[in-house]
Amino acid sequence: MIELAAALARVEEVAAALRPRRVPLMAAVGRTLVAAIEAAGDSPPWDRAMMDGFAVRNADLAADGTAILDVVVDLAAGDVSGISIAPGGCARIMTGAPLPPGADAVVPVECAVEGTAEAHAGGQVRLCDRRFRPGQHVARRATAFGRGDTVLPAGSRLSPAAVGVAVEAGATHVLVLPPPRVAILSTGSELVPPDAEPGFGQTRNSNGPMLRAAVLAAGGDPVPLGIVGDRPEALRAAVAQGLAADVVVLSGGVSAGDLDLVPIVCADCGVEEVFHKVRLKPGKPVWFGCHRRGDGQSLVFGLPGNPASSLVCFELFVRPALAIMAGVPAGGWHLPRVAAVLTASARAAADRPIYAPCRVRRTSGGITAEPLPWSGSADLVGLAVAEGLLVLPAGAGTLAAGATVEVVVRDGHRVEGW
Repeated sequence: MIELAAALARVEEVAAALRPRRVPLMAAVGRTLVAAIEAAGDSPPWDRAMMDGFAVRNADLAADGTAILDVVVDLAAGDVSGISIAPGGCARIMTGAPLPPGADAVVPVECAVEGTAEAHAGGQVRLCDRRFRPGQHVARRATAFGRGDTVLPAGSRLSPAAVGVAVEAGATHVLVLPPPRVAILSTGSELVPPDAEPGFGQTRNSNGPMLRAAVLAAGGDPVPLGIVGDRPEALRAAVAQGLAADVVVLSGGVSAGDLDLVPIVCADCGVEEVFHKVRLKPGKPVWFGCHRRGDGQSLVFGLPGNPASSLVCFELFVRPALAIMAGVPAGGWHLPRVAAVLTASARAAADRPIYAPCRVRRTSGGITAEPLPWSGSADLVGLAVAEGLLVLPAGAGTLAAGATVEVVVRDGHRVEGW
């Protein structure tokens, strides 16, 4: 058995960023760019109208913003015309349409007077724009960016706005670090699918969906492999299938029972053990190994079968591995830890630190931690509503209300007052 800090250090040593992959733009939403996106053309690609109105020559408007002009062409967005605007002429134009040659400003349609706002080609419009400014309401070519400009530097996250910019710049594929593919396997002959009615001695496979949700929340790509019974041959085949993924997460089969086969089967499949058993509660039996192959490696995590143990071990060990593989900077690998004041007493264990569910609040006096009712490693109810994991050091005895403790703030939970 090793200490938690040593186990986390070994996970950090073994995990490595995945190789960049060029993927379709929409498959990269939320990912971080490895290479910059450069514009394939100008934006706007030509001078265009930014208002519905009339494209005019600056010189044709009087000092008071008035003019009487002949409408020589109608232009909607997408229209192309070779007609030039000569002195005394204008074009009826819609937002987004290319500015015709000779025109250099747009007067909004609201500035047409005496019933001439509906003037089209062949008609005449009277304009009165008291606030007229030369060049107004025109987006000039390449004012947003020009051909060859970097529109999104490497390291940018592909947010919805960034996707829009990328499309405008002509990008269809981008180079990103892909989300780690995580094969999820639940072991145990007593397990039945979530939609099945358990018989006597059976239980629904809650760990599979729970870990799938945890992988999604951590930015990974889950690959559910279902349930495998406590038979070496079946387990060996399932593990071998899972090793095609970047990470394999198994639940169950890692303790000391006759049918806890995961360590032996993983060794048979060429997975090198890194550690087995950590001084931790819940989660002591956790197992970690690495399978190396020519094109990279697969990390293998054997999590305890009890659901609370499985989830706590995911948060502490699997989550940072996924962050490292996704190229997250070191400061973002682990869930944040804060100092908090206990609102009620909590009892520590003699031999191992406990990670117990708690509520976390920020008050005018600082951060508080409220221990939640929890019966141990099989009890998910407290974790389902917990914003944090209360860290109770081994051998600390009973910590009284008012004592300062460490809390791991769980990702995705809204903390009251924050």
